[in-house]
Amino acid sequence: MSEESGSLSPIEAVGEKISAITDGSRVITTVRTLGARMSGFVQESYCYRWLTKEPDPEVIVIDLRETYTIGPFIALLDRIIPHVEHAWQHSRVGSVVKRVFERLSEEVFDPLAETRGYKFAVSVLAPPEPPERERTTGDDPGSNEDEPF
Repeated sequence: MSEESGSLSPIEAVGEKISAITDGSRVITTVRTLGARMSGFVQESYCYRWLTKEPDPEVIVIDLRETYTIGPFIALLDRIIPHVEHAWQHSRVGSVVKRVFERLSEEVFDPLAETRGYKFAVSVLAPPEPPERERTTGDDPGSNEDEPF
């Protein structure tokens, strides 16, 4: 071991060991290549583009609470959810689930967030940056360049 690894946390040391082992692996290289290709296929799919596109400013928004089919269901949920939430917060099952989740979060999920696999998954699943649009004077509603004062 080098002197630098002595100052690393156990998780960082394991991460470096795994990185050193996997860097020359053909299987890992193939999986990374397939992952990059799959990411490209997913990002080019109609469904992904539809889910991640910017909203159209001319879209009409319908409040489902005011509809005859969905409105009563939402009203029922609005009445029931506070009671269910209160019962959950004061139940033994709720407190056990909360403690288990907190322990999993501290001991499993937080250290996992520091791994290369987690960072790779985040980079694959992150939505693409929106395209830059050049603004013209007609696009800017506050622009009064065409009107004299």
